[in-house]
Amino acid sequence: MGGSNIKDAKMIYSVKYAESSDCLKIQSFIEKHWRKDHILSLSKELLDFQHLNPLSRKYNFIIAINNTTAEIDALLGFIPTYQYDKGLFEQGDYWGAIWKVRSDVQNAEIKNLGLSIWEKLFELDNFRSWAAIGISEIAKKIYTISGMQIGELAHYYLPNINVKDFYIADHVDVKQVPIPKYPGNIAIREVRIEQIRERIDCTYRPRKSIAYLKNRYLNHPFYKYHFWGIFDSERLVSIWTLRIIKMNKSRAIRIVDILGNIEYLPCLSAELQKMLVDIGAEYMDILNYGINEEVFFNLGFLKLNPIGDVIIPNYFEPFERKNIRIEFAYKADFNYVIFKGDSDQDRPNIIQ
Repeated sequence: MGGSNIKDAKMIYSVKYAESSDCLKIQSFIEKHWRKDHILSLSKELLDFQHLNPLSRKYNFIIAINNTTAEIDALLGFIPTYQYDKGLFEQGDYWGAIWKVRSDVQNAEIKNLGLSIWEKLFELDNFRSWAAIGISEIAKKIYTISGMQIGELAHYYLPNINVKDFYIADHVDVKQVPIPKYPGNIAIREVRIEQIRERIDCTYRPRKSIAYLKNRYLNHPFYKYHFWGIFDSERLVSIWTLRIIKMNKSRAIRIVDILGNIEYLPCLSAELQKMLVDIGAEYMDILNYGINEEVFFNLGFLKLNPIGDVIIPNYFEPFERKNIRIEFAYKADFNYVIFKGDSDQDRPNIIQ
């Protein structure tokens, strides 16, 4: 971690990268000033999984300590891709997480404190890219002024054509689903990610790896993820990471990440319909930015109109049967690709 302590004795605040000893202070701040009973304030196991840096053993938070009270008055969480694969350290790709300044404190510096800690992000080791996924209107203004790319994740879905009554989704018309086509030599089957030895080209950036998938998804402390291998004449060309969501005595499949190129694949609707039937799911969905929508249409997916009649829920903890738009901002000098599993987007809000 670069810049161990950025401090000016004349200033009200010391801005620094959090030490392991700051854990309880971080959890207390989140509980009191972000949201009561927030999962990161309740579960040190999840906090460590998401934010305990595997190299420095410090926490991936930039914090502003009040030199008078010794309390945290502002913090910004971040997640490097190397959090889940140390081999990605040189890539320098980071995602933003919780960003909060206390609203119950007034002093000469607090007004600019949020911007001050945010600017420290760009001093992180090997910094090359950064993105925030799921942004507030206040943050959006800062990102816009800073010239960052602002956008909204596209939401694609594929209903199970055999389902008559939908209990998770709503107003779905299965007649819109493309007629399943046989995909030739392409096959989909569940794989054991820990047994994968093949090399999968990581076409999309930020870069990921098999080790990343293992540590981010297979080793998740609370969620259970599954992995689909996409095979072309028995050659593994892509791995899709998904989570099966059980709700209202029904099921949905959420594809949260893709490793490997999917842009040359043929229509997979027949194979995907088979997976829906095997799992007993109403539909599968995927949220994405950076891959042309025609790729998903060719695979057999439909695109959700967030203000239309069709409902494909985004929130399950607690469940909200409505469409949710997810905005993002990013800074990168390459074609940036975002999935739902990136940053802190696919994490539990409730631990069963």
